[in-house]
Parts: sequence; C-alpha cells; structure tokens
Amino acid sequence: MLEKLAFINWLAVLVASLGSFFLGGVWYQALFGKLWVAMHGWSEAEVNAMRAKMNPVTFFGGMIASYLVAAVGMAFVVVNVHYSHWTDGLVFGAAMWVIVAASAFTNHIAQQKQLGLFLIDAGFYLVFLLFQGVLLTSWR
Repeated sequence: MLEKLAFINWLAVLVASLGSFFLGGVWYQALFGKLWVAMHGWSEAEVNAMRAKMNPVTFFGGMIASYLVAAVGMAFVVVNVHYSHWTDGLVFGAAMWVIVAASAFTNHIAQQKQLGLFLIDAGFYLVFLLFQGVLLTSWR
C-alpha cells in the first residue's frame, strides 16, 4: 500500500495545503473574524495581547503543517480508492467533514461555548475539506 505514495500528486498536495491556509485567513479574518472574536468574549486588548505573545513561525507554520497532514492523508485515500473525478472529491470531502465536525462538536460541548463558534469552525472545516477533496481528485 505504501508504494502508492508514488502516485500522489505532491504539487496538488502542496497547493491544497497552502490553499487551505489562505482560505482560513479569508474565513477567520475577512468573513467571520470579528464575530468569532466577539463570540469568544475577547476584548480588543485581549486579542492584541494574544497576538503579541504569539510566535508567528509556530502559529502559521503549525497551521500549514496541519493542512499538509490533512492533504497527504486525503491524497493517500484518493490514490488507494482510485477517486478520479471532482464529484468523488466532493463526496469524499463531505464524508471527511462529517467525521471532523462530529469530533469537533464533542470539544465544543465540553468547552460550553456558543453554538455560533462551532458553526463558524465547522463551516470552515467543510469548505477546506471540500476544497482539498475536489483538488486532489481532479488534479491527478
């Protein structure tokens, strides 16, 4: 099964990873950033303090690495199941989202956060998993 790693389009994996990172930036900054911060109950001063403590290499590098792991995992399934059409990727991404969203919801329940936070996060998971699924099945 590991010999199928040679059939992975590694450029597509890289593009899926970086594309997901940039989608996250749009999602959490331009589209839902202010609402997401407000739902957490953070003040502007708290957000600025968090940003000041943040190591950009760790923060952004960790995100890119996470999207890369997701893309490699999805690409591995794509080549082993022989998905080859963008609709396969759409269904695959949606199926992955069901698993991820269900798992994330348990965390949401435990943290007793507002439902809107879960919806924003789960919406992003859906977008990036659909994006990766379609890209990795289409660009073989």
